[in-house]
Amino acid sequence: MAFVVGINLAMALRLIGITPKLSLPGFRKFLPFHWWAVGLIGVSGLALLLAYPAKALTNPVFYLKLVALSIGLVLTWQLHKRFRRNEEPTQQLRWGVAMLACWVITIGAGRFLAYTNSVLLASRFF
Repeated sequence: MAFVVGINLAMALRLIGITPKLSLPGFRKFLPFHWWAVGLIGVSGLALLLAYPAKALTNPVFYLKLVALSIGLVLTWQLHKRFRRNEEPTQQLRWGVAMLACWVITIGAGRFLAYTNSVLLASRFF
């Protein structure tokens, strides 16, 4: 998760203008590692979901995390498509703020998941 979020935060900070010396197309070389790490996160997340489905599926914070993660990955995918065409995105501040918000919400919601569940096992209902 740190690899995926770290790359995305670096891109978001560049888009916002905090790190203007970073080259946006320079992030292209990290694409294979980024998407490999996303796949690894997906597998581990699916394993956690299968281990305790009632814990996650009954918690609204889980859905907040899932939505923020999905939007963040779509934004990143769209940005990476532009990098492959050597295009700089227009409205960079909006892109950066949106990416930053998505990843902060994803990490924050993930941390709160451990403390906000009311159901751990489905056997509680039987």
